[in-house]
Amino acid sequence: MAAVTLEDIVFTSIVTLLAGIQLTRFARKVGKSRMKHKVDYPKMIGDENFERVLRAQQNSLEFFPVFMISLWMSSLFFNQVVSAVVGLVYLYSRHLYVEGYSRSVKERLPGFKLGVRCIMALAAMAMIGFTTVLLRMYADIDLAVLFRTVVRRNLNVSI
Repeated sequence: MAAVTLEDIVFTSIVTLLAGIQLTRFARKVGKSRMKHKVDYPKMIGDENFERVLRAQQNSLEFFPVFMISLWMSSLFFNQVVSAVVGLVYLYSRHLYVEGYSRSVKERLPGFKLGVRCIMALAAMAMIGFTTVLLRMYADIDLAVLFRTVVRRNLNVSI
């Protein structure tokens, strides 16, 4: 098995750093909302507008481990660039979610649904990657070679 180099993880690392910065931004939004709506520490309830901002931030924190695991596994076992692009779309979905939830409960849904789809895509890519590695290791089947052979045979093209 080949060693992982920095070049193999640079895009995933960038998305990871951006995700951390985004979570920091969400936390600051909660603090500003707390001051705006006069919700003293350590209270977690108060004005409905504050509670929506807080809930959006908490939900983002709850999804963060699942996103990170899916992002890194799909990057390492499937494709770094594709995984990083899906990761960026996920970060955009979180932005839509938090901004939408800050306005109303209903407006959170488009961002939430897009984010779940991104996590599902990352998890599926990771599973494809795991399967590819396991088949290569234990069954001596290389799916990439098999795929190229099937495509070449059916389309008479060279890949």
